[in-house]
Amino acid sequence: MNRNKLFAVVCATAGLAACDTGEITLSPTNVDNSNQGNTTTNPPAVADNPCASYEEAGQTFEGTLNGDGNCVYDTSFVSDTRPITVSSIRFPNFGGLHIFEDSLFIGDDVSETDAQLGIRIPQEGEGTRLLIDAGNTMVFQAADSYIRIARGSQIFAEGTAAEPIIFTADEDAVLGLGTESDRGLWGGLQINGNGITNKCHDGTATGNLQDAGIDSQFDPVGGQPHACHAEAEGRPATYGGNNNAENSGVLTYVVVKHAGFEVVDGDELNAITLNGVGSGTTISHVQTYTSLDDGFEMFGGAVNLDHIVAVNVGDDSIDYSEGYQGDIQYAVVVHTSGGNRCIEGDNTGGNRDDGITPRTKLRISNLTCITSNIDEDAGTNPSSKGDSEGPLFREGAWFEMYNSIVTSNEATMSSNECLELDDSEGPETIDGAQDGTSVAISNVIACSEPLKVGADAANAGFDAQPEGTALLTWLNGGDGSADIPNNNNANNVVEGSNLPFTSLISGGVSTRGYLTEAAIQDSTGADVFDQATQLFDVSAVSGFFDAPTYLGGANAGDDWLAGWTFGLSDPLNP
Repeated sequence: MNRNKLFAVVCATAGLAACDTGEITLSPTNVDNSNQGNTTTNPPAVADNPCASYEEAGQTFEGTLNGDGNCVYDTSFVSDTRPITVSSIRFPNFGGLHIFEDSLFIGDDVSETDAQLGIRIPQEGEGTRLLIDAGNTMVFQAADSYIRIARGSQIFAEGTAAEPIIFTADEDAVLGLGTESDRGLWGGLQINGNGITNKCHDGTATGNLQDAGIDSQFDPVGGQPHACHAEAEGRPATYGGNNNAENSGVLTYVVVKHAGFEVVDGDELNAITLNGVGSGTTISHVQTYTSLDDGFEMFGGAVNLDHIVAVNVGDDSIDYSEGYQGDIQYAVVVHTSGGNRCIEGDNTGGNRDDGITPRTKLRISNLTCITSNIDEDAGTNPSSKGDSEGPLFREGAWFEMYNSIVTSNEATMSSNECLELDDSEGPETIDGAQDGTSVAISNVIACSEPLKVGADAANAGFDAQPEGTALLTWLNGGDGSADIPNNNNANNVVEGSNLPFTSLISGGVSTRGYLTEAAIQDSTGADVFDQATQLFDVSAVSGFFDAPTYLGGANAGDDWLAGWTFGLSDPLNP
């Protein structure tokens, strides 16, 4: 397809993003972001040109209003080689689309070399502020284009349930050709922060930093706030630092669709990549839909997320590593066909020591993970990333999981493994389970293959019994042995003749249902989980968590996904 085409065929000339079946229709209106206290240096727009504009070095740069009523931004406005670096830039909701011929790069990136030359690494609020009004659809023409927020810059994309903000490709929003098979039509959203990553804490600094005798890139050097320059995926960019509380902005009621361009093998852009992003950032009511690589990926940092959705993700729906330490509450993951894991947690990876600190640890409550039992390269929408599975914790990752459901949408709840601990490269993950660092409480796992363990030789006793048996014992509170000490875990693992559930997810199996039923029962009608008495109060664990009133990510009394998400109203077609 000619990426420089004129858009004669229009799916939506009024900012509509509903080009996939079963999706919502937007009715954009002008939205005032003044509640954020945002200021802009943008000159007033010309009356007949509602497009975004900014002034730099006495010259005005602005988008062009095309014949279809959409704003088009060429490479003279912004690109991967021409980032916007003014104090702020606002994209108003004017009733049309914002179409980018190239990437939308915000703020100055500072590499290790730049820092050594004295260029300051921008910290929170020192960079550019990207402001996107509710109801906007941001459209990207080139497959390798993406949004990059540099360290110290911020993004404020604040939609509403009635007017979500959509990031997508032109094939979807303009031509109406986007389907669930169309992953990787553009790059996605990457936010780079100054949060802590264990890539800067392991004594492996390279180049001039190491030559100068600096053992840790974390430590401030030469007047810089820190000397961490971890390399981001995609085009050259850096992230990391010493501020896990940093604020990189706000994402609310945002949908990222058809993203995940593969730069090279092993270097794929995710729908949303959070590199060293701090806990001051707000990410709430955000969906990734039909992405090639991961849905949400956190490399280090401590950003918290709530009310997140991942549908038809080709690789891992939620992925975290590099010392990430954050909380997630209310998450819905649905494998509509091919895809890999609901969660994949690593401490390091890349042949690095799994014991490097700070240690990776996710705390998650109220997850609904619905796998498909589709293997790698199979199904209607195949994935080359692996088999459809539930959470996997490995390579030194720790976790706390509460009040969650892991199951399959296959008719008999047939599945690949629905919960896996793997220490085939070292003992640290299972060590965390044995010493009480990792916990699992008030979860329901209902799959034909519920559990799997891949143990390091140092933890051979943890899985000396048939596969998964030791993990089942751990989930049920331990046996008092040295390998599986007594713990406070209390979970419900259902398999065998008690599958499928008569009541678990509304709509039953073989659907895209995601709402937790009021009664959780096995095939005999026996209660498996009493939501009135068995929920764990996670508000005592973290101030970020609410005290839950139901199991899983959503229920009929709290269907927070209704009206603004994509891909959950269609029939299941694995």
